[in-house]
Amino acid sequence: MLAPLGYKCRPGISRTGFRGITIHNTSNWNKGANAIAHANLLRGSWKNVTTSWNYVVDQDRAVRCVPENEVAWCQGDGNGDGNMKTISIEICDNSDGDIRKATDNAVELAAQILRRYGVTNASGYLFQHNHWTGKDCPYDIRRGKPYDWNTFVSKVQAKLNGTSGSAGDQILTVGSKVKFNGVFKINELILPNSKYPNGAIGCYDTCYGSPCGVDDYIPSGPIAKCNSDGSNANYNAILNKGDYWKCDKEFTVKAVELPTKYLPNGVAILEADGVRFRCDCGPLYEVANS
Repeated sequence: MLAPLGYKCRPGISRTGFRGITIHNTSNWNKGANAIAHANLLRGSWKNVTTSWNYVVDQDRAVRCVPENEVAWCQGDGNGDGNMKTISIEICDNSDGDIRKATDNAVELAAQILRRYGVTNASGYLFQHNHWTGKDCPYDIRRGKPYDWNTFVSKVQAKLNGTSGSAGDQILTVGSKVKFNGVFKINELILPNSKYPNGAIGCYDTCYGSPCGVDDYIPSGPIAKCNSDGSNANYNAILNKGDYWKCDKEFTVKAVELPTKYLPNGVAILEADGVRFRCDCGPLYEVANS
């Protein structure tokens, strides 16, 4: 259901590159505000509005509104990389829809797009709308509805890996092999001491929020400082509070804590630098045993 070419919503400007996919929630909770309704907006009353999206997804379908090779005005950064170099997916959250099915469909679509562009690592190519402008979007995902951002990324990665599940929706077992999936921020820092010979970082995204618990600090040995998009990873850099980090190390799960009301993804106990630490399973994805 393509928007009409030559109008403000679809001027026909070609994308200038490919940095990935930007994820949104429509934040339109009206009944009937599904994917077809949103596509009809661009074909009708919004065709002369400088707002658009490449895809809009609901519980039943994904609708293409602007071709992938054209700019959709969805990221809010003008001629920045968000608009000019990413493909946008809007996820419907209409009150009479199923937000979980809609979000799962967005996972499927995102994985298909990334696969077509030869991407194998989802975390470096998936962006929240918030990344480009600071807007509180995707509104639902940022509130854990139906699951959080790390779980969304993990689900896309699982699709790229050719598996159907993801760490955020499965119970890991002792002996499982896992990796961190995503780029995170250092919220707290411990300098080298007798327990942490290389120091340790505290990350609220990996321990269900702040503050970090005594056993939630991740030893710094396998941690790389990087840019917010995961580029320029440096495993020998000095880490500071506020830095972004990633970790490509494969861990073996030493123990697990099962999901509860307050720990919906469960907890995995991992080990680095000879120290065991707790981690929310959401930012992890399970890999094949090596």
